[in-house]
Amino acid sequence: MIAIAAQAAVIVLAPWDIFSDTRQLGLATMILVAALVVGVAVASKVPRDKGPNFFGALAALALVGGLAYMGVEAAGSALWVVILLTVLLGVFGLVA
Repeated sequence: MIAIAAQAAVIVLAPWDIFSDTRQLGLATMILVAALVVGVAVASKVPRDKGPNFFGALAALALVGGLAYMGVEAAGSALWVVILLTVLLGVFGLVA
C-alpha cells in the first residue's frame, strides 16, 4: 500500500521537479522571455484589424511547442505557462 502511494506521489510531483533544479528553472525562464520577444515582434508586424495579439500568442506558443517537441525538458514546463497565457489572451480578445 505504501509503495502504491509512493508511486502516485512520484507521478504527481514529477512536473514540479523543475523548481528544485535552478538550471532547468533558468532555462525555462529564458525560453519564456524568448517566446515573449517573438510574440511581441510578430504582434507588432500584424495590422491592428487582423488581431495582432492572437498572432503574437500563436507565435510564442509555436516557439515553445517546437522546443518541447525537440526534447528540451524545461520547455515542457514553459509550455504550460504559455498555453495558460494564450488562453487568457484569447479570453481578453473575446471580451474586449
